[in-house]
Amino acid sequence: MFQLNTILEVVYSVGNMEKVSDFFCDYGGLDIVGEYKTDRSTLDFWGLNKKVSASERLIRFNNHEAGSLRLIKYEGVAQEHIRSSQNPWDIGGIMDINLRVPEVAQTFDEIRDLGWHGLSDPLLQKMGPFELYDILMKGYDDIIIAFTHRVQPPLELPQGYKIPSHVYNSSLTVKNLKETQDFYVDKLGFSLLNEYEVKKDAPIENMFNIPMNMIENVTCMANIFSLDGSRDVMFQACEFEGIAGKDFSNKAIPPNRGLLLYRCDVNNLQAYYKSLLEKGVEIHQPIKQITIAPYGQVQCFALKSPDGVWWEFLEKNN
Repeated sequence: MFQLNTILEVVYSVGNMEKVSDFFCDYGGLDIVGEYKTDRSTLDFWGLNKKVSASERLIRFNNHEAGSLRLIKYEGVAQEHIRSSQNPWDIGGIMDINLRVPEVAQTFDEIRDLGWHGLSDPLLQKMGPFELYDILMKGYDDIIIAFTHRVQPPLELPQGYKIPSHVYNSSLTVKNLKETQDFYVDKLGFSLLNEYEVKKDAPIENMFNIPMNMIENVTCMANIFSLDGSRDVMFQACEFEGIAGKDFSNKAIPPNRGLLLYRCDVNNLQAYYKSLLEKGVEIHQPIKQITIAPYGQVQCFALKSPDGVWWEFLEKNN
C-alpha cells in the first residue's frame, strides 16, 4: 500500500534570486537550508534543452520540512510569466501561497514600503469555520501571497519573526469545482477537509479586488484539500461564479516565472503510480530517477491538473 504524506515544497521560479531570497529571509526570518545547482536529470525531466541551467535555494521556517519554498533561477532560456498581471479570478496554475504573520496591518505597511501592494486594505474574513485577518499582496514575478492572522479559533505563533510560517496553504483558481474535487479526491486520493463559499450582500471592498458594483453578483466557492488529512499543509481550489478572467492553464510549466509547481512526498511511489494508471489518470511525465538536493536520487513522476497545475510526486530515501 502507498501513503500520501505531504506537500514538501512549492517551487517558485524567480527573476532575481537575491531580491526574493532577501524578502523571505532578511525580512521574514526564514532560513536558507541549502543552495544547489539544479541537476541535469531534473532539467531533462522538465524537457529543457542542454543549454539551460538553473540554481536553487531551499527556504524553510524553523526546520519545518513540509511546506518549504524552493526558489529556482533559470539561465539560458526564454521565459514567460505564469500569471502575468493576474487577478485572483484568473484560471490556471497556482494563484497564491499563504503565510501566517503576527499582525496583518503591520505586515501590510512594512512590505508596501518594499514595493509590494495589496489588492485591498487588510480585511476581517470569515472562511468556513475560521475567522481571520487577510490581505492579498502582489509581489515579485507577478505572484500573490496571502498574509493571514487567525482570530478564531486563536492560533499562537512563534515570537521574533516577521513571517513565522511555512507555506501552510495555497490557492488554485479553477473552471469547475466539481471536476476539480473529482480529480483530487476520487482520482488522486487526497482528503477533502472543508467546503465553503464567500458571497457579499452589499457593494463593499473585498480581498479579491472585485469591483464593488459587481461583488454582489459574484460567489467564490472553495474546497480545501490535504494529502494526508491534516491541516499542516493544505491547498484550496476556488471557483468564481459571476466573473470571468484570463486562462493561464498552459503557462504553468518550467521554466516560466512565478509559482511553478508542487512537490509531494509519497511512501511506496510505485504502488501509487500504478493506482493512478488503473484509474485512468493521465501522467505528464512517467516515473524516472532524478536527483533533487538535498533528497539525493529519487523516483519521481509528474502530472497536471485539469487547470494546468504541475504536480510532482517523489519518494524520499529516508
